[in-house]
Amino acid sequence: MNITKATVVYFTGTNTTKRYAEAFAQALPYETTLHTLRYDNPINTTFGPDELLVLAGPVFGGYMPPFVWEQLENITGSNTPVVLLAVYGARDYDHALLEMNTGLSAKGFITIGAAALVARHSIATNIAPDRPNEKDLEEVADFAKTIATRLEEMNSISDAPAFEFKGVLDGKRPHNPAPVVTDECTECGICAMECPVGAIPEEASNTTDDSKCIACMRCIEMCPFKARQTPEEVLTRVQGFLKDKADPTKPNEFF
Repeated sequence: MNITKATVVYFTGTNTTKRYAEAFAQALPYETTLHTLRYDNPINTTFGPDELLVLAGPVFGGYMPPFVWEQLENITGSNTPVVLLAVYGARDYDHALLEMNTGLSAKGFITIGAAALVARHSIATNIAPDRPNEKDLEEVADFAKTIATRLEEMNSISDAPAFEFKGVLDGKRPHNPAPVVTDECTECGICAMECPVGAIPEEASNTTDDSKCIACMRCIEMCPFKARQTPEEVLTRVQGFLKDKADPTKPNEFF
């Protein structure tokens, strides 16, 4: 297949998905555009059969955040090849690749490759704190080259591999409460500017709109004063749950 250009679309909270997406994009041999999903950066694009779409997103409780699908509502493909990158916090990616494949197939995309990539957990940040590391990023770059070779060897999209991703789409998505704001907050507004879902008002950056917040933890990641924190009861519950389930040495999986 002759691919004329590629678009790497990603949603990131704590920047680990961004790092994987950028490494993948940089290794592709095509004219490549990076598009980050934000409430103020919609994507309304029709992709042709000679383009490549790459979707990268974090796994929250076994699924992509619903916000990702809201942002992708107005994209369509025309038997367009797509690569799926699910980034998860060292426990399991559960249903994420199945969900991504199912959702994009309904929009006219054909999966030609996928990866489940290990990263630092967004809530329990002591789990896999150094991932993605240099080896992880080299692996995902090599996978991008593998995808390019795979596409080159395909005569048409009908030659795409068949995938059977694990999981059951039962829709049972956990939802964590918004981070709390401490007295260290100076209302500098960085969190409001960085919040990808627009849950922090610029005029009152020491507050959060709980109806919009998806607990992606970006405000915690970006605050220079450490003034936003995971609620203590949430951190305790998550760390306890992951104690014997997360494995920071897990290898990445490529399909």
